[in-house]
Parts: sequence; structure tokens; C-alpha cells
Amino acid sequence: MGSVLKGVFGMLSDSRQQKFEIEMARETRNNEYAIQFQQSLNSGEGGAFTRATRRMLALIGMGTLSFITCITAIYPSVPLVTLSNITGEGRNEFLFGLISFQAAQAPMVVTTGHIALFQATVVLPMIVGFYFTPGGRR
Repeated sequence: MGSVLKGVFGMLSDSRQQKFEIEMARETRNNEYAIQFQQSLNSGEGGAFTRATRRMLALIGMGTLSFITCITAIYPSVPLVTLSNITGEGRNEFLFGLISFQAAQAPMVVTTGHIALFQATVVLPMIVGFYFTPGGRR
């Protein structure tokens, strides 16, 4: 009985090992194709065009967002969106409405200062990170 169980579990183990090896071979082949694709994009005349286009798009994005950030920083109190309850009354709910109680709701106002802060701390660093840092070589 022990040798039968050993044979059955051995076949299952071998099957899993074979599936793992096939998956690893597939992943290796995909990585090689990705590397060849990146090399074909960045080599020759097309590579220079690709790099120049990416940099030009990044500079356009940085310039536009920097201008908007400066304008919104100069005028930070201009309201863009005001969200409020019409009656000024509302409910605070917790745990998906299981606990709720009446509460006066002050209107929430999104101003240009909020936009400037968001752009300066989130959007512009993301553009710098994506476009102006060197790409990793595999």
C-alpha cells in the first residue's frame, strides 16, 4: 500500500514540477521578447526619435502643469467646487450606516490652493519620475 501511495504522490509531484518548469520557460521567453522589443525601440534612428518625443511630451506636460500650479498658487482662495447639503443638515454615518447621527454639515469647498498643493506634491514628481529618470536596463 505504501509503494502505491508513493507512486501516486510521486506522479502528482512530478506533474507539478513539470508545470512549473514549463511556466518558467514561458516567462523567460517573454522576458527575452520584451528586452528585444525595448532594444529595437531604442536603437538606430527610431530610438533617437522615441527618446526625443518622450522628452518633448514630458517638457510640454511639465510646462503646462507648472504654469497652472503657479497661477493656482498666486490665487489660492478661488473656489472651484462647493459640495453641501441644501438644508445644511445631514447625517454622519459609520460602519456602512449601522451607526448614524444628525450633524450640521458645513459646505466643503475645493479651492485653487488645493489644486496647487496636489500638483506640487503629487503630479509633478510623478512626471519627473516617469520621464526624466533613466530607464532600468535588464
